[in-house]
Amino acid sequence: MVEGALPRGDRARRAFTLVELLVVIAIIGILVALLLPAIQAAREAARRAQCSNNVKQIGLAVQNFHDSRRGMPPFRIVDGDRTWMGLILPFIEEGQVADLWDYKLGCFYDQAYKTRTVIIPAFICPSVAHEAKIVGHNADDGHPHPHTDPAPEAAGLPYQGSISDYKGVKGSTCDVNSPLGVIRTSPNGWTNQNSQYVDGPIPQCDNKAVIHTTTPNTRGVSSWRPQISMKSITDGTSKTALCGEVGRGISEDDQVFNGDANPAIPLGETKPFCQRCNLPPPPLGQTMPTDDGKYAYGDEGFGGPHNGIVMFGMCDGSVQQISRDIDGAVLDCMATRAGDDPYQLDKPAKSCH
Repeated sequence: MVEGALPRGDRARRAFTLVELLVVIAIIGILVALLLPAIQAAREAARRAQCSNNVKQIGLAVQNFHDSRRGMPPFRIVDGDRTWMGLILPFIEEGQVADLWDYKLGCFYDQAYKTRTVIIPAFICPSVAHEAKIVGHNADDGHPHPHTDPAPEAAGLPYQGSISDYKGVKGSTCDVNSPLGVIRTSPNGWTNQNSQYVDGPIPQCDNKAVIHTTTPNTRGVSSWRPQISMKSITDGTSKTALCGEVGRGISEDDQVFNGDANPAIPLGETKPFCQRCNLPPPPLGQTMPTDDGKYAYGDEGFGGPHNGIVMFGMCDGSVQQISRDIDGAVLDCMATRAGDDPYQLDKPAKSCH
């Protein structure tokens, strides 16, 4: 035997047998299976934190808008015109996007394709798996428009526009007393003629305070002023909901800069959180059919992909993670700016229905 060499038996024991290799592979597989849920949970926690930050930035932008204009941004100036999220763009460092809007041209459907389709990262929840962030919408604001998008980039398609996973709180689902009489909010009593009377924190502009363009048409708005200020939110800015996340069933059905496409929705007992938040809306122009007894498309309402909670931005710029189990009447209280209806998130409230 050569000096220093190992016995033949010892050399043989250095190799893996097939059984040992399979055992090692099985152990690695088990470890990966144990670690994967933890990794996914950590990623979702990071995405949820980013979503919360998006809502925070939107709330702070509204605060800065208020300081600049001495009033709250309206959820839309008038039907078809700029939305509140378009108005706050300069305050989230997106002033160049806001400058794309040409008020002389007219409403959303008159704007250039680039203006309508800019995707704002702060308006997208990272936990939502969108199939598309630019979607179509039919022009139904009462103005004479071509039936399809006139832009060469969208030839033959409905009018294209980018989306947002966040919507403004239009108001509660309670009936509202107004100078026009009682407005019943269910199923939907709000129109371009009375939406200045919604009881939420960002009502539409009063039509009497809006000056329309004369050239090249009367569809644009050259001058307007906010209707309410922070002092009008007598329920408390930390108690009044400004905006919240929504599911795909409504985010992919609307356009963020289109005042004709639900820039704000009601919040309350008869407008529950979405239950199929991760499903897309039905094709444009279709209702929500079922497939073999199961819903094939997403539903409307506030709500999102985060397990057990819904993100809401409050009028003071804070963020609330509201439990999905909250009493619906409490949501009505959260939605009003001057309802004189104190509430606690963990206790029921008096119903207005």
